[in-house]
Amino acid sequence: MFRPFIFLINFVFFGMMICQSSFSQNIKISKDSLVTITENNGAGYDKYSLRPLVVKQCLVSSFLKTKMYNYKAENLIDANDQTAWVEGKNDNGIAEVIRITFDKNKGGLPYVIRIVPGYLKSEATWNQNNRVATINIRSIGINEYHKEYVIDEWKNVRLRKDSLTKVPMSAQYIDISQNYIQHMGYDDFIALELEIMEVDSIDAIYSDTCISELSFYTVDTLLKYYTYEEYEKLKQ
Repeated sequence: MFRPFIFLINFVFFGMMICQSSFSQNIKISKDSLVTITENNGAGYDKYSLRPLVVKQCLVSSFLKTKMYNYKAENLIDANDQTAWVEGKNDNGIAEVIRITFDKNKGGLPYVIRIVPGYLKSEATWNQNNRVATINIRSIGINEYHKEYVIDEWKNVRLRKDSLTKVPMSAQYIDISQNYIQHMGYDDFIALELEIMEVDSIDAIYSDTCISELSFYTVDTLLKYYTYEEYEKLKQ
């Protein structure tokens, strides 16, 4: 998209105490809509239905403003895949950060992230602009001293097969559910952050990097319990 001028937000995220652990080995990505998830509970597997989480606030480190339109943070959470947030830097958006906080009164931890990692308005807008290829995801907590810290960080979550292929033109679902049982710091949880680490610019004619939508899901109803043996048979 053409940039007549760029409007930058000088937004600074709260200072953090870096106290992080990495459980990125359990990240699972699906291009199909997730209706249920099955997670290891330490003694077997629980199958849950999912429900959407209410986003309280969405903040971004920059966004693009043109004479015609603001590609603002709100576009990420408007339940419309035809709109998009577009980063507002002169480069391709590497290291741009999105920060999501949730309504604790309508609580639950974000077990699944739905992301549309490009501008899905049309095939042309998808291909002409950069798509997000790799992200880091951080869960942020706040301690008893009111200092923020990184609970977990999932590094280099890839949204395409490799650097020679395009990011597929579809929503993708990132399942981070397995990590919660391994770390008890989620009592302190307040936010998720997504940081752009790599973009897909294959065939793009603009340097703008876009995300059409972000939504988040938590576990709802326990549908079934599987023993380890039952689950292994199920996978076969």
